[in-house]
Amino acid sequence: MKLELLMKIPERGKEEGLAAYAQRLTELYSNTNSSESRKHRGQFFTPEQVSSFMVSLFDITHKKIRLLDPGAGTGILSAAFCERLLNNGKTGNLIIDAYENDPNILPFLKMVLGSCKSELEKNGLDVEYNICDKDYILQNKSYFTKSDLLWNGEKPVLYDFIISNPPYYKLDIESPQASIMNELISGQPNIYALFMALSASMLKAEGEMVFITPRSFCSGLYYKKFRQWFLKNARITNIHIFESRKEIFNQDDVLQENIIIKAKKLKDIEKHNKIIISESKNKHFDKISKLEVQSEDVIFRKNGDIFIRIPTSPLDIEILDVIDSWPHTLKELGLEISTGPVVSFRAEEFLLPELTEKPASVPLLWMHNMKDMNVVLSIHKEKKSSAIKVSSETKYLLLPVKNYVLVKRFSSKEQERRLYASVLLESEFPFKHVGIENHVNYIHKPGGALSVNEAFGIASLLNTTIIDKFFRSLNGNTQVNATDIRSLPLPDIENIRKIGKAVYESKSYKNGIDLDGIIAGILGLKIETQSLNG
Repeated sequence: MKLELLMKIPERGKEEGLAAYAQRLTELYSNTNSSESRKHRGQFFTPEQVSSFMVSLFDITHKKIRLLDPGAGTGILSAAFCERLLNNGKTGNLIIDAYENDPNILPFLKMVLGSCKSELEKNGLDVEYNICDKDYILQNKSYFTKSDLLWNGEKPVLYDFIISNPPYYKLDIESPQASIMNELISGQPNIYALFMALSASMLKAEGEMVFITPRSFCSGLYYKKFRQWFLKNARITNIHIFESRKEIFNQDDVLQENIIIKAKKLKDIEKHNKIIISESKNKHFDKISKLEVQSEDVIFRKNGDIFIRIPTSPLDIEILDVIDSWPHTLKELGLEISTGPVVSFRAEEFLLPELTEKPASVPLLWMHNMKDMNVVLSIHKEKKSSAIKVSSETKYLLLPVKNYVLVKRFSSKEQERRLYASVLLESEFPFKHVGIENHVNYIHKPGGALSVNEAFGIASLLNTTIIDKFFRSLNGNTQVNATDIRSLPLPDIENIRKIGKAVYESKSYKNGIDLDGIIAGILGLKIETQSLNG
């Protein structure tokens, strides 16, 4: 960082709050460092209001406090913690250990923590802060490996409170950080999950940690080992979600859904403990809804896996209970879900703007060709090829036309529904083969074919508000993973056929509440379907 910029870092105003000061320095830093360089480091800075809310989740009764802030940035989370101590009239002793290895941001962090120390000491607290500019995981690997040989006879430092907005980026599986914490990794690791696990290892008994992270660790294969480890070593007490994914880190164009999670270090395993789930529309926290639930409504174990589900209403819990009771999965019904094999940029030489007889071609189906429960070939989008050549070179990309259930792989959190399914009917599709683009999953019957009623039954279930709410409780991603559909409970095949027959014969493929009524009637569900869209 240039010397002239260091000289321009302003001091805190006399009437300026500690967190507000940190926010001002964050904005100054962001304005002098490109978004590309910040993204490369996984830096997405916590807004002041979010920092204050995170700190409010701590149960602070101690006179002597040791606080850890890994990935501290400008120190806004530590500043918000100090501000809470001031507002509560706390006295005693505070030690802050902050980790930050970006040399460009260290001068800002020093200014903020120095201001915190000065202000708290004016008000009767004894404050010490330490800034470590080393890699957080490499510097503290002995906490995770639990190798006493690395302590040189000294007792490890443990923390009362840990607060963090960890960096977010994918790690090379061969990286030293991933190697140290290899037992947590299945697939592509992300640095934020390693921060969470290491922090849980650094808590005192009954110590508390509050993190803001992507929701992606709650489900999915890549985080399976992490979930198993974390939930064995820490107890979740609070989860906060945001209705809008866009507003929290809006300056950084973050589209990943984020949650705030509070966990305690396990001293004794408590059965039947409660978890508080809260939700706000945005980062201003002006309207917060709260729901206290049993831990088993959130921590769900099935077939050797463990998931974190986030219901936000009593209706959500009712839906979870109903769908959990369904006896089958796709595999148990002899079905499979696969991803469309046509990746457009790889198959570009075989794609055509429209169907042709010479060269021979067949339709290429994209997400935009799915409307309600139908496949509509007449819908075209600019720069999206409508057809794919039929040749020996494209044989591996084409599927024989059968009855398929198509499922969109992507949606947005703000869209009305997360799941969108359509039916491709062999009897209504005048081609022998079809191309399915990679953003579309398709459900099929290996070695056979879905019947019309089976296809419409499965598509109808996926398009209900009931299943959509179940899926949203499980998955906060905009991507609908095939893994999540594979684990989705389903009714028995006879009831699926009854649903499909009723919907197909009605010729009214309206998604959502209309389908809810049909399915509730056939399956004998006692859920009030009118309340589903409330």
